[in-house]
Amino acid sequence: MLQRRLPWNRSATALLATLLIAATALPISAQTVGSTKRDAYSSVDPFIGTGNDGHTFPGATVPFGMVQLSPDTQIRPFKQSYKWAAGYRYEDNTILGFSHTHFSGAGHSDLGDVLVQPISGDVRLEPGEVDKPKSGYRSGFRHTTETAHPGYYAVTLDDYNVRAELTATARVGLHRYGFPAGSPAHLLIDLRSSIYNYPGKVLWSRLRIRQDGTITGMRETRGWAPGRQLYFAIRFSQPLQSHSLYDREPLPVEYKGFKSPGTGAQDTQSIEGRGIVGVFDFGDLTSPLIVKVALSPTSEDNAISNMDAEAPSFDFDGVHSAARQEWEKSLQTIDIDTSQPTRTNFYTALYHALLAPSLSILPFSPPLRAAGIIRLGSTFTRS
Repeated sequence: MLQRRLPWNRSATALLATLLIAATALPISAQTVGSTKRDAYSSVDPFIGTGNDGHTFPGATVPFGMVQLSPDTQIRPFKQSYKWAAGYRYEDNTILGFSHTHFSGAGHSDLGDVLVQPISGDVRLEPGEVDKPKSGYRSGFRHTTETAHPGYYAVTLDDYNVRAELTATARVGLHRYGFPAGSPAHLLIDLRSSIYNYPGKVLWSRLRIRQDGTITGMRETRGWAPGRQLYFAIRFSQPLQSHSLYDREPLPVEYKGFKSPGTGAQDTQSIEGRGIVGVFDFGDLTSPLIVKVALSPTSEDNAISNMDAEAPSFDFDGVHSAARQEWEKSLQTIDIDTSQPTRTNFYTALYHALLAPSLSILPFSPPLRAAGIIRLGSTFTRS
């Protein structure tokens, strides 16, 4: 029986990527495609590599997707962060929240952008300690409640009794949260949280509520690229009742400039700084809350355009089905006749090979911004 927590050999993953390229040039009979389509998809186990030093994540994405939406179990200071290079380790029993960008199988760590945590009941603004239950917004969980397939992840957050489900398009992450009856539902967004964290990692960030209720923002970080900027847009399927915006920057700042309109956290519509946390309140919900989070490397407006193009409605199941179809098409390119444990090992490695390089360009090729430089893109590019 294949152990979930064993890391996959990276040289084998590279070989599989080469085999995939070669296999796309070979004819595949309709009989072969039909017989392998379901088996290839169901043979993937996204939990393989999430223990030891495999540095993989179990969350939801599509092949080469810009959005790689997954739970983060610990954010450690950078000198202690190697084990959490992908944000998640199978040995952990708490989840901080779900962030939208991750590396898979890398020997270094970064990303973890736009952390979202659903909360029922009282809200705490700090993550808290792993060994101190309910000391912060992190929640305990059990692996028996976890499910992961290509393009889909689900888990129950025990501290909040919230069922969390994730799926994705190339540029939009969809969350579906089932909250317990009789307990106020909240969504916390922490723009401080970063994989490979250290003081000064976040150079600047912004969170604002537009007149139509869309939440937009950005953050600029220094890590694998100096001055990396990422923009986002967020929409909710349920009406927002209230909100609170905070700047929790711990460093002493002599002067923060003129503040935006508003007298406090509850009536401020926009906030900028290096320690931004937002809390969004929905009251008692009788149906699941669906959250759409779109990303763009260039602007908030382009993030909105990505959302409108790829996930115009709140059809979580439809997006999940489309993500599954993308994975089935990609994974069936290669067929092997072997034992089921070997098929699981093979197709999981192929799945991991198809996670990177990830998209970093928009479908209509506007300027691409990276490391403070704007470049024009004229064709579809993975970078």
